[in-house]
Amino acid sequence: MRMSASEKREALFLKLDAKGVSPERLAYLRRIAGDGASPEIIKRLRTDMQQIMSVQDIADLFGISRQGVYHHIGGKAEQLNQPDRVRIQAVRPFVVESRHQKCTLYNNLTSHIKYVISGPESLSERRARVLVQWWRGLSQRYVIVYDPAETSTGLAQCGGWRLDDREESDGDLIVRPHGEPTEEQRRVLSWRTIEEALKG
Repeated sequence: MRMSASEKREALFLKLDAKGVSPERLAYLRRIAGDGASPEIIKRLRTDMQQIMSVQDIADLFGISRQGVYHHIGGKAEQLNQPDRVRIQAVRPFVVESRHQKCTLYNNLTSHIKYVISGPESLSERRARVLVQWWRGLSQRYVIVYDPAETSTGLAQCGGWRLDDREESDGDLIVRPHGEPTEEQRRVLSWRTIEEALKG
């Protein structure tokens, strides 16, 4: 007898539990399964859990086909290589809770970092278009602030994010880091990088 989508999902959770996946990670997977598939989430799973979850596992998680998984990532199975992932994590100026990583703002900020450190060719054509649109919608009057206590807003329905008025201490950063920013963070997260990219 063919299993239903919900039965396949529960079988997947049992398999992942047997593989030693933590309860916290399993709870996260249950949450995103309820939210539905998205290119960003699927790419993150293929990056963070590639050794544990196959393409078929991801398909079973969201109740879609293997073809549906590849459709969501534009037919490209390649993901960030490890050095890029490490650099992106080092440049991101705060530790973002998983529930706040579902917001478009988080994905746009990650794309910005990736664009600056790895070049425009590191983004898909669609992702690059979205990034440029995001850049053009930003205002230098404000800085992006990550605050886990922030509730859902029009800026970020998943909560955690807000815009604050720019202060002199912010310099030309597009975000307000948690702590003193490194030179690399100042370079990558500056308005100058956006202005230069838009000129090109």
